[in-house]
Amino acid sequence: MKKTYLLILTAMLTVVSATQIVAQHTIVNQVIVGSGGDWGNPDDFVSVAAYKPNNEVTTTFGTVLTQSVQDIVISGSYAFVAAQDSIAKFNIDTYEKVAVIEALGVNRLLVSDDKLMVSFQFPATENFVRFYSAEDLTFISNVAEVSDESAGLLVVDDLAYAAVPGGWASTVGKIAIISLNDYSLVDEINFDTLGQGMYDLFYYDDKIMSVNRTPWGGTSGYISAINSVGSHTESHMVDATIGKMAGIVDGLLFTIMNGGVGVIDLTDFSIADTAFIEAPALTIAGVAMDTIDGIFYVTTTDFFSMGAGTIYDALGIETGTFEAGISPDAIAIDYRDNTGISDLYSVNEIKIYPNPSSDVITVEVSDGLSSDNFRIVDISGREIMSGDIRLKTSAANIDISSLQSGLYFLILSDGSSLITSQFIKK
Repeated sequence: MKKTYLLILTAMLTVVSATQIVAQHTIVNQVIVGSGGDWGNPDDFVSVAAYKPNNEVTTTFGTVLTQSVQDIVISGSYAFVAAQDSIAKFNIDTYEKVAVIEALGVNRLLVSDDKLMVSFQFPATENFVRFYSAEDLTFISNVAEVSDESAGLLVVDDLAYAAVPGGWASTVGKIAIISLNDYSLVDEINFDTLGQGMYDLFYYDDKIMSVNRTPWGGTSGYISAINSVGSHTESHMVDATIGKMAGIVDGLLFTIMNGGVGVIDLTDFSIADTAFIEAPALTIAGVAMDTIDGIFYVTTTDFFSMGAGTIYDALGIETGTFEAGISPDAIAIDYRDNTGISDLYSVNEIKIYPNPSSDVITVEVSDGLSSDNFRIVDISGREIMSGDIRLKTSAANIDISSLQSGLYFLILSDGSSLITSQFIKK
């Protein structure tokens, strides 16, 4: 399928920035990767590493003495790692392991306030959702009424939600609704066979939604949804194989699809792109979307001899690599608050139209702003075009017909300050 660049890149405009140009209050500090190692080697344990985008250096800093890794979540300067029979907490500023507990069958993690919510799968046979202290991992409570093996987690207000796909042979899926006041089960909504493979939960359009992974041998998957109290349910078929969710922005869901990364338009649950990122030679183990810079971090592996990390830009084009280890199944992005650095721009101060455009864009700025010159840079920060522009009294036109199709940043300057916005060249 041809990439639907207009739909996808328009959404990415709200999250993409050129790091060489602008200072932001939120930055990507590092990417944390958990690797399970060679599945056939009992002495090849889980390793945890940090990739720094600013210097492209990977540092392996932690080990969990078990055989596979399921999830990593980050809260502040701490990473929580779910690894087969353990939960480990690392300080990702000092790279020290600060706590570890036994948790046989651990699956997915979620930090909410000072609580760590955890789902469990085989070989666990009961208490499939549990709560721990995020401070020191001490046990708080089980939710014993959750009926089967559980996966993705979500918190909305004072309710928690857990995907309940069941074991490997299960043909139904459920969503458990849990009170955070007393850790009791409020309800468990059964989607029957339309919920098979229910896994990653997310919140969109005032609904709790699930990406239902395609079962082995299947050719399609489903997106299921409930309202907050579970009184309304719906499921929508996706005519492709789907797997791990990468992220969501402006109504577009990025998820593993047909072996690569595809895009689902949540306004009508249609496939916007089956191959936003083409299926690589190795199996995709993990994928995370950097919603600050519009970058995708993808890990791949053969699970016994090799693994790789690949970076893709907002066009789904490969731009770099990073070390990932064998079986790098868990990946998380460490966002940090960079408050204190002056803003250089505000996208609301510039109006660009038509956007996208194939030949000429018209530029307007808010009252009180002016500009003497402009620069156009691509997504990597390279300057493509520059010139004089006068915006004190009226709009101005810029001829972009010579640019290649893609996403660009327009930077306006009056000699003392910068403002910028983005546009798409068709």
